[in-house]
Amino acid sequence: MNSEMVLPHAMEMERELRRELAAGEQIIWSGLPDPRRMRLAFVIWLFAIPWTLFSLAWTGIALSAVLSGKGENAGLWWTWIFPLWGTPFIAVGLYMLSMPFRIRAALGRSIYALTSQRVLQVETGKTRKVTAVALSQLGVVSRTEGKDGWGTLSIVTGSHVDSDGDRVTDKFEFHQVPDVARLERLLTDAQAHASPR
Repeated sequence: MNSEMVLPHAMEMERELRRELAAGEQIIWSGLPDPRRMRLAFVIWLFAIPWTLFSLAWTGIALSAVLSGKGENAGLWWTWIFPLWGTPFIAVGLYMLSMPFRIRAALGRSIYALTSQRVLQVETGKTRKVTAVALSQLGVVSRTEGKDGWGTLSIVTGSHVDSDGDRVTDKFEFHQVPDVARLERLLTDAQAHASPR
């Protein structure tokens, strides 16, 4: 485990990780992401804040018009359609505003590992989510690294066609882990040892 991990959370997450190991599988590297470094998750707010404000304004104006009882249609049931129409948009806005916090919370319950056979992410919580990709399925690797050595390692694992017919690249990502350059070197070595000679 990395020295940055704080006990007892790190020990608990290490136990969760070891539950996933197959017979003979060895951990080469394991680490906890730092959710506080996921600042890019807040980029969605550039869209979410105006969306939510517009939805609130629309619904507020429509509701005040209905409640004021002004106009020739005052008191009719269908005048409530306009304020009710805005509530799903408000809900979507609030959902988008909460996304960065939910992403950070999920990372706080996660542990990553590079093993002799695959890369793993184990996320605990109300439900347990395990993402695993065999070393033989890993493609192009890209690394984003800060001056302090923390960063994200992104690995292409394949592609699929989405519902619109567009091809989407599938990736496995080690988000905001320490000494990400060392992790990349270990991954390259593990792939070399795992490949058939």
